[in-house]
Amino acid sequence: MSDRSVYVELCGVTRSFPMAGGDYHALRGVDLQVRDGEFIAIIGPSGSGKSTLMYLLGCLDRPTSGTYHLGEREVSQLSDRALSRVRNEEIGFVFQQYNLLSDLDVVQNISVGMVYRGISIGRRRAIAAQFAERLGLGQHLRHRATELSGGQMQRVAISRALAGRPQLILADEPTGNLDTQTGAEILEMLHQLHAAGHTIVLVTHDASVAAQAERIISIVDGRIVEDAPNPEFNPPDEAGPDWASGDRQEDGRWRGGVAVFDILRMAFKEGLLAKKVRTALTMLGIVFGIAAVIAMNAITEGGKRKQLDQIRQIGLNNIQVHDAALQGVRLLRARRNSPYGIHDSDIAAVREHIAGIAALAAWKGIRAEIRAGPNFVDNGAVLGVHGDFEAVANFYVARGRFISQRDNDKYFRVCVLGAAVAEGLFPDRDAIGQWALIGDETFQVVGIMGRKAFGQSEVRDVQISDRNLDVYIPYRSLRKYFKKDSHASHYDIISMRMATDAGLVETSAYIHRIVGALHNGADDYDVSVPLERIRQAQQTKEVFNVIIIIIAAMSLLVGGIGIMNIMLATVTERTREIGIRRAVGASRNDILQQFLAESLLISVAGGALGLFVGMSAGRAIETIFAFPVVFSETIMFIAIAVSMVIGVGFGIYPAWMAARMDPVEALRTG
Repeated sequence: MSDRSVYVELCGVTRSFPMAGGDYHALRGVDLQVRDGEFIAIIGPSGSGKSTLMYLLGCLDRPTSGTYHLGEREVSQLSDRALSRVRNEEIGFVFQQYNLLSDLDVVQNISVGMVYRGISIGRRRAIAAQFAERLGLGQHLRHRATELSGGQMQRVAISRALAGRPQLILADEPTGNLDTQTGAEILEMLHQLHAAGHTIVLVTHDASVAAQAERIISIVDGRIVEDAPNPEFNPPDEAGPDWASGDRQEDGRWRGGVAVFDILRMAFKEGLLAKKVRTALTMLGIVFGIAAVIAMNAITEGGKRKQLDQIRQIGLNNIQVHDAALQGVRLLRARRNSPYGIHDSDIAAVREHIAGIAALAAWKGIRAEIRAGPNFVDNGAVLGVHGDFEAVANFYVARGRFISQRDNDKYFRVCVLGAAVAEGLFPDRDAIGQWALIGDETFQVVGIMGRKAFGQSEVRDVQISDRNLDVYIPYRSLRKYFKKDSHASHYDIISMRMATDAGLVETSAYIHRIVGALHNGADDYDVSVPLERIRQAQQTKEVFNVIIIIIAAMSLLVGGIGIMNIMLATVTERTREIGIRRAVGASRNDILQQFLAESLLISVAGGALGLFVGMSAGRAIETIFAFPVVFSETIMFIAIAVSMVIGVGFGIYPAWMAARMDPVEALRTG
């Protein structure tokens, strides 16, 4: 044995734990050397410090004082990342309680350590299956730990320890929970590994088990009281199979971090799917918050688009002077000061004093039967128009021509039909050039308007009619050929399209003063800005949107708090898992990423489900209430991003708690 190099060396190592009555000294000035390829047993009663010594040797704990050299390295000076690499590459743990992950099958349990070495999933499954076959577990590869016997679970634990091809194997009471025969088989495996050149440290309180080692170290009250070779040690005549043999370079190099795919896989399978109902309930806050944002934004954007369509139907940047439609005594009183209502003099004054008018039109509407042969339209409107109606109304002729100034000047009997009127009167022939009867007067069709969708206005004082049912004739022809009410306003509307939407309200106020002066104070007209009215309606809706956003934000906040609460509970429930993963080579950062990924997946899944619910709700509203909805890809992206931020923000503390957990305490309390 003297030709072997020293692999493990402890000098004056102590390990103390603070307690209420003072520090508890688990180890007191331990000096120990273990040579490469040696098989030693550490024996002592419960509470003697042997498990603490094993955790120190396994780099799961650090000495309070003294030095620990593993090979050429001073372990106490290594970072968490470096210690994790040592545990992953050089040390294999075999625990009395097996410490298997109950949600994983045999192959997955064996390959846990290989995850942190960066070995691909296919390669590590092959290695794990190979070790399982070598240790007699070939028929149980897909069985979970809870479906195995004690001996089989210990074989899985040994396979996991050997899969990393370690130099140092630490076995803590490996036969303590096994029957005599199975225990003997486990000890035989340790002998074979020793014969193959592995360094074995066996921790036990059973003298008969300790007698299997070539050197026995007795520890009492944290001190080594005896360290002597075992005269009864009987090594095998021939080296048995080395289950841990193989080329480590084929398996990949330790990367100090788990692959993103494996982080997400562990988070999904071992996090979300492990507690399906709880995960679903945790998502609800996120789902409701995101769904509310998506649905309300879609409704709002649909409303805005509808209102924009209304603006286009009325005409962009328009200012309108409306007849007040007075009746009875009020009408008679107004006519004493303003005999003609809205009149040509108003048009002339507006043109003279208002700059920036791109187009101006005025019209008067009447109701009359519209016929052509046996066909008639009884829900149409007849408008006598003057000026640039097409440009003002943003409504243009599709075929033929529109009413001209010459038509007005000459009182021509010509008309332009809306698309629906043309189809109703002349379903089987071209309407251009045909004659139509309006009331008792005949007019020749000179144009057909383009078909356009018109909806009802939801904004007060903004009037929208279906112009597909209109018939347009020269204004002067209407005044000449149709009966007039002596008290009626000459025009129903004067509409001006301004060159820009800047200052529409101020301009409308100026127009109001001009017309008011001409009407001698008669309150028989109104000046409106449809665009401004719609903007005001939008602002009112924005207030409700803010309220909805606040409610959604509260829902998201509650969802985030729920995620934090569940993740804290999850960390507590999975303490032993954290200890196991740390023992096989997971660093603090790996644990942090795993639990943070679980939180992130919960929030992202909740966000995606909320996205689906919100879109479904929007479509349902569109179908049931015939209200247009418009979904914004930007809002969807922001919603998912917000859910991710919530997952990270509220998951970081539980993940940090998991990462900072003492692996020794995690193994003991788990």
